[in-house]
Amino acid sequence: MRKLVFVIFVSLTFLLSYSGVSTAYENEIRSLSNAMADNIAKAGKKRIAVVDFTDLQGNITELGRFIAEEFSVAIAGAGKGFEVVDRTHLKTIFTEHKLAMSGVIDPATAKKLGQIAGVDALVTGTITPFGDSVRIAVKILDTATAKVIGASSGGIPKTKAIEELLGRGIEGGTIPGSTTTSPPVKPKALAKFEVDDFTFEARSCKWSSEGKVLCFVGVINNQANTRYLSVYGGNDTLLIDNLGNQYPTSEIAFGTRVEKYSSIRQAVPPDIPMNLSLLFKGVASNATSVNLMIYIYPQEGFRAVLRNIPLSR
Repeated sequence: MRKLVFVIFVSLTFLLSYSGVSTAYENEIRSLSNAMADNIAKAGKKRIAVVDFTDLQGNITELGRFIAEEFSVAIAGAGKGFEVVDRTHLKTIFTEHKLAMSGVIDPATAKKLGQIAGVDALVTGTITPFGDSVRIAVKILDTATAKVIGASSGGIPKTKAIEELLGRGIEGGTIPGSTTTSPPVKPKALAKFEVDDFTFEARSCKWSSEGKVLCFVGVINNQANTRYLSVYGGNDTLLIDNLGNQYPTSEIAFGTRVEKYSSIRQAVPPDIPMNLSLLFKGVASNATSVNLMIYIYPQEGFRAVLRNIPLSR
């Protein structure tokens, strides 16, 4: 009799626990999608698309694809007067135009996607494992300007199913609906600098369609605990091209925050690369490589120097 009571108790505990986790997940997705739908409606957008969510390195996993699908359905059902492009149809559009959509959406990519898919806004997002949960950061990009017109973040419980999806990478990870899978590929570091147990890795520096240069840097906390790091923009963080010209930062983005000329203070979890992007204007059109001098704190007055980064188009 006692054994039977114990089995029933364990079963009820499992069911209640599972139900609570499931409800927490559904509530978080609903809350975030409602916030996104409100922002889209307020911005007057009429046709949007939800692209695959990525990790902080721009890699796409099955979890990123699954979360994007969940958001697509939830936003479409919000009833805010705009149309959501079906993700299967989106895949067909990319296939017909022989396009692959990388995890990083730059201004040129956003505009091209807007033109091809006939949408005026894109919903993008990142997923980051964090202890017993997975953080989700969602942004809405205006395809005409590539500017962020809405953003929100939240967390979902890290269940066994979520962990399994998180571990399944997608090769190229680029076309919504694709079923080809492989482990995620870590971006190659073009230059590296280490200070105070932080590693800065230059991923790329590219020309945008507007003649600006956008650089992506991975920031890794090598200690066992979460630490805060501040990055300063404006005249503090500089780009120096191979011709000797020097340019101040016109915009910085670190994690989910974006600033023009001020600083960004961001919590950096251990061993999880976080994206730092730097935008520069007026760079000489005949420059072929650049050096970055990134002003950081807690090493006040110190700059992380990344040298000889190829400038691509």
